[in-house]
Amino acid sequence: MTAPIDLTKLPDYLRNQRWFAGKAWPIKAVTVVDHARVELPGGRDFTLAVVEVTYELGHPDRYLLPVESKGEGVQDALDDVEVLRGLFSLIREKRSIPSASGSVKGEWLDTPEGLMALPSPLPVRRLQVEQSNTSVVVAEKVIFKVIRKLEAGLNPEYEVGRFLATKTSFRATPTLLGALQSEGPAGATLAVVHRYIPHVTDGWLYTLKHFRAGPRLTDAFLGELRGLGQRLGELHHAFASSTDDPAFSPEPLLAEDMQRWSASIVGEMGVTLNEASRQFPDLEGRRESLIGHATQLAQVPPSGQKIRIHGDLHLGQVLRTEGDWLLFDFEGEPGRSFAQRREKYSALRDVAGMLRSFDYAEATVGLEGQSGGDRVGPARKAFLEGYRAATRGAAFLPQDDASFNSMLDAFELEKMLYEVRYELQNRPDWVRIPVQALMRMEVRK
Repeated sequence: MTAPIDLTKLPDYLRNQRWFAGKAWPIKAVTVVDHARVELPGGRDFTLAVVEVTYELGHPDRYLLPVESKGEGVQDALDDVEVLRGLFSLIREKRSIPSASGSVKGEWLDTPEGLMALPSPLPVRRLQVEQSNTSVVVAEKVIFKVIRKLEAGLNPEYEVGRFLATKTSFRATPTLLGALQSEGPAGATLAVVHRYIPHVTDGWLYTLKHFRAGPRLTDAFLGELRGLGQRLGELHHAFASSTDDPAFSPEPLLAEDMQRWSASIVGEMGVTLNEASRQFPDLEGRRESLIGHATQLAQVPPSGQKIRIHGDLHLGQVLRTEGDWLLFDFEGEPGRSFAQRREKYSALRDVAGMLRSFDYAEATVGLEGQSGGDRVGPARKAFLEGYRAATRGAAFLPQDDASFNSMLDAFELEKMLYEVRYELQNRPDWVRIPVQALMRMEVRK
């Protein structure tokens, strides 16, 4: 197959796309590593191309480019309604088409939700809000996400979604329905399809609304946060339920794991404090105390299990529907490789991520001029009450409160260090939020 793309046009085209993450680095070359022709009704077609971008410095990236041949230059095929329908049909009909280095295969799960009826012709609308991917709503029942920046292998969002949909009863999530995979040397997950949930509220915005309402959270909202903790506990029970899938089967938590995690946090602390202390000199005086919080993890007698976790949990990764919470986006932390995201871990790492989100909500309303109040403490307490009630006696958690608290404390520290590095690089005005949390940590127990 001859690649139907003018390679000389690609660097400029990529730099002008919102989903292209390499704008800060000079592009050395762009090459097509795989491509497949997808036929449409009426004799039309479009091309799914995987391109590799190499830079003057750093590692190369791969991107998915659905393109059409229309005059000069590169035309995004996803601007065409018929292309959107054709791409979705490829997935739902489980079709396989050849590519230059292998094949592209649509996968559709044979679950009750996957049997839903859809009208013809398919109503489709492309969402305009995302930056890193492209999402399309089909008949207001299904949403499929075209993954722009690719990584070789099975995307954790598809792997986790498939496991939850086919091997567990957990349904507090937009259920996975299908995916598009490329197979061969350039193998990757190209798109994922989920049930579309209308009339939902982003968990972050929903929480901010309640934090803005006054100095104290209402009993009703605290009850909702207990429900959120319960949903997370149920998700962890689902992750820990497998005994026949090696990718999900729980594993014993060993002393070596605790030592490895502790050493990793200490290493991250050194890098983070060295950078942040230039702007916040007082942090240097907290170094020894913070190291103590990290090293205590290695002193905890190991109990519980390692399981698959969400891996990037915060209020932006949950949805509030009528009377319930949904958890979604199981891709994991973007800065980690697929192998790292698939690693089994302590469930308390997810708990720590959500607790940090409440601190961010309080800091956000403070920056907006909201007066201080008693919000974070009750929010944390309610969320933890719901989680502990749902997971009491669970084999994947430490069996005593002291170990639970020490591990949770260390994972919150790990999350704060990540936040400091992220904010320094992306949102310098926000870095005070995690820095202030680190400053308080000496007495926060």
